[in-house]
Amino acid sequence: MKSITISVVTCTFNSEMFLEKALKSIESQSYLNIEHVINDSYSTDSTLKIINEYIERNKNRYVIKFFQSEPKGVGNALNVATEVATGDVIHYLHSDDYYLDRDSLSKVVDYFHKNPDVTWLTGNFLVEFSARKFVIPQTYLLRDNPETALSAMNIISHENTFMKREFVSQYGGFNEGKNEVVEYSLWLRLIRDHKPLVVDDEFTVFIIHKGSTSTGSFLKFSKAILRAFHTQSKEKVFPLIGYYPDNQTYIDAKAFLDEVTRFIES
Repeated sequence: MKSITISVVTCTFNSEMFLEKALKSIESQSYLNIEHVINDSYSTDSTLKIINEYIERNKNRYVIKFFQSEPKGVGNALNVATEVATGDVIHYLHSDDYYLDRDSLSKVVDYFHKNPDVTWLTGNFLVEFSARKFVIPQTYLLRDNPETALSAMNIISHENTFMKREFVSQYGGFNEGKNEVVEYSLWLRLIRDHKPLVVDDEFTVFIIHKGSTSTGSFLKFSKAILRAFHTQSKEKVFPLIGYYPDNQTYIDAKAFLDEVTRFIES
């Protein structure tokens, strides 16, 4: 069976606080048929020093592609980095995330080998808070009807989601607007044609900290929820109903309202 290459994508900007842990979790993997794409947005702290030391340590172990792009937001940084990636499967490891153990990528490859027709797979949400790890098994909500569950809220953990690389660009990539969740549109588009393989497993740890853009405070978390609703509207998705232009109840109601409007205007 063909060996699977994984593109690990990490975007950085003044990421010195957690970056070392993320990079060490990559270089310690038992599965090293990988390429690591690092896109830095011209950091001014010790991020570049950490990256250069990491490259020097691992330059003969696996492919590392480092470059810099203008700081235009996380979505743009991810899209630019995706264009550089060439692996069969892609994973976005943020600078404040890290792989759970040395066999994280090996497990992912095993899932794809056993399920060759799968486009993407997703696992549970694993968070670290105050040095303690907590598993949020939201995959129980995804298993029976992932389309309905995802239409209610963005409950797919991007930290624990892996997909075949070519589908990222094919389905529009990441949102770059400030009022939208970066990955939510991609999930909503992708799930219409390809159901994810939902596994009761964890691969990557998400660190909750004050600097996090979505969970650093109650205000940031509230804004993240509002951005999710905005993205649903953009993608024409209504919670629990799903894609309302395709929903028969919506179609019938809209036809009735159109008739009423024409009657009033006449």
